[in-house]
Amino acid sequence: MNTKLTLAATLAIAAIVASCAPKERVVENPLVGTANTTTVYISRVEITDSSTVLTIDARFRPHYWIKIASDSYILAKGKKYPMRGTEGIQADSLFWMPDSGQATFSLFFDPLPGNVKSFDFIESDCPDCFKLYDVDLTGKTEYDTPKGVPSALLKPAAAGSLPEPIFKTGDTHVTVHLLNWRKELGSEIEMYVTTLLNGQQSYTAAIDPETATASFGFSQYGPAFGHIYLSIGSGGGIGGDVWLAPGDSSDIYFDMRMSGWLLKATRVRDIAEVPAFGRRIYASGEYMNLTNTFEAEQNDKYYGMNLYSGSFADYRMNADEYTDHVISRYRALTDSISASGLSPMMKEYWQTSLKQETVSAFGQGDFLRKHNYMMATRNWDYSIEVPGLNKMRPENYAALCGLFDVNDPKLLMGRNMSDFISAVTDTGLGQTITEKYGKGFIHDLTEAVPLAGKAENGELTEAELKQFRDSSSEPFFAEALEAMQANTLATLAALEGKALIRETPDVSVENLFDAIIAPHKGKVILVDFWNTWCAPCRAALSANEPLKDTELKSDDIVWIYIANETSPIVKYKSMIPDIRGLHYRIGAEQWKYLCEKFRIDGIPSYVLVDKDGSYSLRNDFRDHGLMVSTLKELTE
Repeated sequence: MNTKLTLAATLAIAAIVASCAPKERVVENPLVGTANTTTVYISRVEITDSSTVLTIDARFRPHYWIKIASDSYILAKGKKYPMRGTEGIQADSLFWMPDSGQATFSLFFDPLPGNVKSFDFIESDCPDCFKLYDVDLTGKTEYDTPKGVPSALLKPAAAGSLPEPIFKTGDTHVTVHLLNWRKELGSEIEMYVTTLLNGQQSYTAAIDPETATASFGFSQYGPAFGHIYLSIGSGGGIGGDVWLAPGDSSDIYFDMRMSGWLLKATRVRDIAEVPAFGRRIYASGEYMNLTNTFEAEQNDKYYGMNLYSGSFADYRMNADEYTDHVISRYRALTDSISASGLSPMMKEYWQTSLKQETVSAFGQGDFLRKHNYMMATRNWDYSIEVPGLNKMRPENYAALCGLFDVNDPKLLMGRNMSDFISAVTDTGLGQTITEKYGKGFIHDLTEAVPLAGKAENGELTEAELKQFRDSSSEPFFAEALEAMQANTLATLAALEGKALIRETPDVSVENLFDAIIAPHKGKVILVDFWNTWCAPCRAALSANEPLKDTELKSDDIVWIYIANETSPIVKYKSMIPDIRGLHYRIGAEQWKYLCEKFRIDGIPSYVLVDKDGSYSLRNDFRDHGLMVSTLKELTE
């Protein structure tokens, strides 16, 4: 009896002691739901009775700064927990990243209750401040199936072979449903569409905050490969691939938790603890089986030649040795695909992509060896000639035709469609293939692509169209060119009077720049070299435009925009009404001279003209903050 009483008393005392002991909860590398940044990651959460401590792993460009606002807070179950202190960083001060581009510091908050399963980290409420949502405290290692996807799209994709390309024209409609979206994650989404006849086209759509959807509509000529992309700040972004059929209407469900997965995966890879994620995309539409099968079977295995690494080819190879090298790589990768555990559709998909890449390897044989030479010598002047380079000959190109049927239209259904089309239309390879096969798919494609460039600018003549129609074997191409020309002319008519393109001064190329800026002497002039197809250019334009009404509103600033004729006229005229300034669209010779004059290494590029008329290239203005502060200083 006394023993029992003693035991009971002991257990009671132990329970009291335990209840008074500090409660500590530690979560290492927690799963993150969504994030608007790739710069900061919470690598450790430690919760005690007295505080919540977040260990922050920051990664950013060396010698650039980041900042943590003093009014940062944690949000859990609708309650804010303000930041109480920091260690390793000073709130509201510029923190300069070291040479490594990596840093670690701690943020201190009030303790979270024991029943909290997740929280949001909000680095102040400003639009560009760091935000990490649904930071998990339960220790989950996998993301569950997202809510909001129709049950039919959750089922495994139907078995089958790689679909055939659809050769027709039509108006395509795509609705993107952003699952787990928050308004802080962006207000618009982009789609890059690799087309059969007119290169890569880019489209931007606003996100409806009520439905978290964005809609795209465009004319499509033949099959296309699309990539949806959402910028999530700090230079990062998330995206996914879809296949598009002309005239189709499709719904794409995109899981925004990809942003949280990407943030964690880039951090924990060093400790071999990448979380499972599953699918980013669930798609309906004509090519849904291909899109969904690709998503379901995506992995880190890449069955490709990696042509642009700089090490694919040795510049010392002669053309015959290079040809043998490509054939050897093709056969080895074919064996790898055959031996893989992929489904029949994905085996055929990767084999088709490999064939596309092999065609590109033959067509770009001279360039790829030159690229290797540039890597070896660290000389990035593309005008250089490689000493002793033995260039590809028709007999080398002919060797490609012995590997597989290069004239098969189904080759369009791989991931390397753009490179494949360029290889057969921009090099001597297309002529060799045509001589081998006669009229057919490759012949029609090589003839149609340059005409599509004319149709895209409304310059295709009836005589050119008739001549092509008489020589082609597939009616689709002529129908596509005719439809493209008609759409261009109709759009240009609708844009009449809305887009003002300045007349290029009628002077020699040597005097062109001075003639453009001459009327604005005494003012600060920012000359922006850009083109419609340049995504960084568009991002910079979007960032600048609202500032013309606020920080950079000044009669002393003149904005001049120079593009060239690679910007399709319809796209160009559609964009410039929303870009306030003076617009010039110049020819190839003029563009080449100005690029050489200022040593422009890419776009966007900026030339700053001071009030006294002196000017210089300012590509440090690619740092948008520096551009803004400099223009403000010059006009104050």
